[in-house]
Amino acid sequence: MQRRLVVTLVGVVVVGLFLAGLGTVFQARLDRQSFTRDQLTDRAKSTTAFIDETLMATDRSPFGRERLRRITHALGVSEFGLLIVNEASSEPLVVLAALPDGLDFASLDLEELFANGTSSGALEGRAWAASLSKTSLPNEAAAIVVLAGEYDDALGDAVRWFLFAAFATIILAVFVALRLSKQMAQPIIEATKTAGRLADGDLTSRLPQPDPQETDEAADLARAINAMAANLERARGVERQFLLSVSHDLRTPMTSIQGYAEALTDGTSTDAQRAGAIILSESRRLDRLVRDLLELARLDARQFTMHQQSIDLSQAAQRSLEGFRPSAQEADIDLVFSSAPSAAHVNVDPDRLAQVMANLIENALRYTTSHITLGVALEGGYATLSVIDNGPGIADEDLAHVFERLYVSRHQPKNTESGSGLGLAIVRELVEAMEGTVQVASTLGSGTTMTVSFPLLP
Repeated sequence: MQRRLVVTLVGVVVVGLFLAGLGTVFQARLDRQSFTRDQLTDRAKSTTAFIDETLMATDRSPFGRERLRRITHALGVSEFGLLIVNEASSEPLVVLAALPDGLDFASLDLEELFANGTSSGALEGRAWAASLSKTSLPNEAAAIVVLAGEYDDALGDAVRWFLFAAFATIILAVFVALRLSKQMAQPIIEATKTAGRLADGDLTSRLPQPDPQETDEAADLARAINAMAANLERARGVERQFLLSVSHDLRTPMTSIQGYAEALTDGTSTDAQRAGAIILSESRRLDRLVRDLLELARLDARQFTMHQQSIDLSQAAQRSLEGFRPSAQEADIDLVFSSAPSAAHVNVDPDRLAQVMANLIENALRYTTSHITLGVALEGGYATLSVIDNGPGIADEDLAHVFERLYVSRHQPKNTESGSGLGLAIVRELVEAMEGTVQVASTLGSGTTMTVSFPLLP
């Protein structure tokens, strides 16, 4: 990546310099013809000015060829012609110096000369310029100075300076590109190394945490990788906790089943009916745990179907609560139901909703001390189902995780049977599948409220 960045940056600079130089040369070639013609016109006007001054100041003829040669040489012109003409003549009256090679008298625009005092044009690869003397000669004649020359190089020494500057710019671009590419590639290299260590199982590996003020892509990448690593590390811990919890939940009933089964087999049990009841109870615990695991697997794979229909949430909640009344009375727990003031019709799967309410009520029965309140209410276009217990509550650090699968609170009461954390995870999956939401509110030592909300049907 670093090499590609250097090549790209330097390549852009080189192409930019090439295009700038090419454009400059092209424009200079377009301008050099008019530049040369302007120069020759100025020199021709200087020559005619000398002629005019000489004619006015002295009677000495300024038209000596050797004198004109010295003047034009001083002006840097090697090709010159000097004619005596009048405006009406079709041929020069006197040719004091022959016209430059390739230029004939017909090419001179006498009308423009007598009107403007100058004219100019182009030959094959050369330019020419003519200037009319302002001093009249006998017979209304006038002197015309004609100069010619090769096109001047408009760039001159600028080409060498441009090449030098271009070379220096390329060297500077290479240096800047190396520094910049290293600065840009370094975070990517560090991120790659960290990702490799994470892939190898080192979930404690982290990138340096960027300052909160840094908002560039490299800082965002570092934050994302650190967050991913933290989630992976936490997921591994939760998985380990889940395995311990499930193994405990499997081992406890299996130990009871195995012990009472051996007692029945050996004939050492004095109460076969009680032993059979315990074996049945423990086998049901195992069955429930296995069913919860299978349910989560199906939810994960989306291998379940919803048969949603309109039902009254109050009626469904009351039926579910009545099903738990015998076990609640046995545990000396009061069940209280609070109905909505009017029908609360929602679009849900009745069987899945019953499963949700059963899991919430069972969870409340496990932790409550004396009573559970199941209430249905109407709030802003939603029907809400609340399960309230007066148990030990949930610590603040556990609240954000209670609906995560495999999670078990570290603050469970010691006299309560350990759970695997699957029931509430199933609740969240099912509620969200039916386009609802589930929330928890709790204060440690003051009980817990689980709230499920569904949009009301019109």
